[in-house]
Amino acid sequence: MASTDATDSFSTEMTAYDAADSHSIFDWAELAPTLIVYGFSFILGMTGNCLIIFTTFRYGRMHSVTNVFLSSLASSDLLLIIFCIPVKVAKLFSYTWTMGVFLCKSVHYMQNLSTICSVLTLTAISIERYYAIVHPVRSKYICTLSQAKSIILAIWIVSILLAVPTLVLWHLMEVGLHNEYSWCVRDSSKPSLWKFHELYMLLVILIIPFSIMTYSYTFICWEVWKVMEHRRVMCNDRSLGQKPSNSSTYVEELRPMENKKIRSEVKNYRDDTTMVKQVIYMLVTVVVLFALCWTPVLVDNILTAYNVLGQQRTGFAKYMSSTFNLLSYFNSCINPIIYGFMSKTFRESFKVALCCSPEKAFIHRTGSNYSMRYISRNGSQTRTTADAKRQESSLFVT
Repeated sequence: MASTDATDSFSTEMTAYDAADSHSIFDWAELAPTLIVYGFSFILGMTGNCLIIFTTFRYGRMHSVTNVFLSSLASSDLLLIIFCIPVKVAKLFSYTWTMGVFLCKSVHYMQNLSTICSVLTLTAISIERYYAIVHPVRSKYICTLSQAKSIILAIWIVSILLAVPTLVLWHLMEVGLHNEYSWCVRDSSKPSLWKFHELYMLLVILIIPFSIMTYSYTFICWEVWKVMEHRRVMCNDRSLGQKPSNSSTYVEELRPMENKKIRSEVKNYRDDTTMVKQVIYMLVTVVVLFALCWTPVLVDNILTAYNVLGQQRTGFAKYMSSTFNLLSYFNSCINPIIYGFMSKTFRESFKVALCCSPEKAFIHRTGSNYSMRYISRNGSQTRTTADAKRQESSLFVT
């Protein structure tokens, strides 16, 4: 839509607002669901993401490379929740923008900064898991806590820079009969800049990161399947390879011990397999939900920039656009729910942080998980190479 057309449309609407004196009249049928989603996202997002950050740095058992990255992801979500949601809610109760040019630019800048930081963090997690599982020798020197903290710092710096074009695109447009009102909108007088920005955001947030993550998780799943299959075969060989002894008395005494040991190893194998699947499922779920929540609004922005969809929406198109925007904000509060449902370690740490479970019990439970990994790696009497052992153990780091 051309700039003059947009201005005429805005002026016409503002004239209607002036004539009807409708600045204090709101359609609560539309506002109520939006306010509920924003309120739910704010409360749940604040509580859940603060819990993730607190538990990761409070309990030593939670200090792992993946969990540090997840804390960075929670921090970026928290930034969006604290800074953007209150401004968005305030905007719902005004037909004009009364918060000045600084907030007009900064609220959208912070939104894109948070989104870029989140997707770069998810990409870094997928690369870290890829090296830990597919290249375990390299991961010994690459996938360390100190390296992870340096990468997180670099991610935030890069995100700050990549979000800068947003500051140029958004501006205050004066509307009304006498230009007495302002709207915070994209600069439609520069259509090339607008189109470039939306394509740029689609590449930075969706296409490039998700291409990398798809590659990483495809190889991770393949490697996990191979290792799990190898361990299953080894467990079956051990359980079937017990030779009977000539002494019946000795066999009777030895059989309970052997059966107990075999049952213990099979149980450790099953527990470790379940734990690996939970970690992979959790990470993939986070990535998929991020894509589902952000793809609609990114595509909608591109279609609007290229005039496939109009800037002024009515009826179903208006509700669809509002839903896409709400969905992008809702993404910032669903990650803690995923961790609570799919990660036993996070679930136990949440209970301790909320005083629903004693800390000693948490340490005992998580400690048993950690010791189980070392049992599965070192307790087996099957002969494997040092690299295979290192690769197998890397699968069980949460």
